Amino acid sequence: MRALLLGLSIGLAAGISPGPLLVLVITSTLRSGWRAGAVAACAPLVTDVVVVAGTLLVLDHLPPRALGVLGVIGGAVVVGTGIRVLREARTAGLVPAAGSPRRALRQAAVVNLLSPHPWVAWATALGPLTIATWRQGAGGAVALVAGFYVTLVGAKIAVAVLVAGGRHRLTDAGYGRALAAAGVLLVAAGIALIVEFGPAAV
Repeated sequence: MRALLLGLSIGLAAGISPGPLLVLVITSTLRSGWRAGAVAACAPLVTDVVVVAGTLLVLDHLPPRALGVLGVIGGAVVVGTGIRVLREARTAGLVPAAGSPRRALRQAAVVNLLSPHPWVAWATALGPLTIATWRQGAGGAVALVAGFYVTLVGAKIAVAVLVAGGRHRLTDAGYGRALAAAGVLLVAAGIALIVEFGPAAV
């Protein structure tokens, strides 16, 4: 029970914390409705299989420079995504785009996989915690990880639903401004990642 509660708490905090994925969830919701936002929120369920497996296997062998390079690449991807969103904001309308949930998932998956945040979280906190819990019992470790992802994804889906509720009261002009604001946030987040991890990549 303790492991489950711990996983739920950490996942909830991560789910509502500002970051590139949360901004993408909001952007996808504004662009195409709550379903696209909810699909984008599920990106960790797709990409974190690689993240978790990779960090647990090489937890003690990942050099600082590799993490720095990953951070710079992830920051560049986030900046590029923000620039695309800013361009779309110029002519944005509230008509949902065909196939947008799939596009939202693909975009969110790339950003989440290349972002250093999940890698850092699993390499520095969740990975060691999961390993320690596993040594005490497999059930506790499974509960920890399951609880983490339930609230991580659930919190982001809740944000998508809340944003969608306000989306229907937006005009095209208001939607364009909201989309532009989200694009600026993405660019800022990407630059912050590059600045943070750039020195370690040299």
